[in-house]
Amino acid sequence: AIEEARKAGELPPEVDNEGNMINPHIPEFMSKAPWYLNQEEGAGLKHQRDAKKKVDTIKDMNVWYKRGKDAFVKGKKEKRYRKGACKNCGAMTHKEKDCLERPRSTKKSAWKTGKTFARDEVKQQNFNLSYDASRDRWNGYDANQQLKKIELYN
Repeated sequence: AIEEARKAGELPPEVDNEGNMINPHIPEFMSKAPWYLNQEEGAGLKHQRDAKKKVDTIKDMNVWYKRGKDAFVKGKKEKRYRKGACKNCGAMTHKEKDCLERPRSTKKSAWKTGKTFARDEVKQQNFNLSYDASRDRWNGYDANQQLKKIELYN
């Protein structure tokens, strides 16, 4: 009788331990925790929420991956092939199958000729961006760089 009155709107809905109202139209088998979970919590949907803690995300919209000149390790360019480097370009940060440079023939590759080595890339920081920040097209855009380009060609 009480459940029917709550469904009809004559009585206020039931409240869980946290003070949230429980929708009277939710079936009992969903609102009550199963026998193998904490049953002391009473009715509610807390047992259906994800128990894992949410990872902190970067909310700052001005951080972004290094690009252009900043994406490479500064210093002298290598003159010899180093063991463990990419056979195609000679960079230590990736292997031949992950190389983004144009594939060279085996006769002209960096490890064979000992010439034209690519610089090592900077290991990029793993950004844990929020939903909006990861989809922001203009993230990392610097208007001052565009002004420098305009001045250069004027």
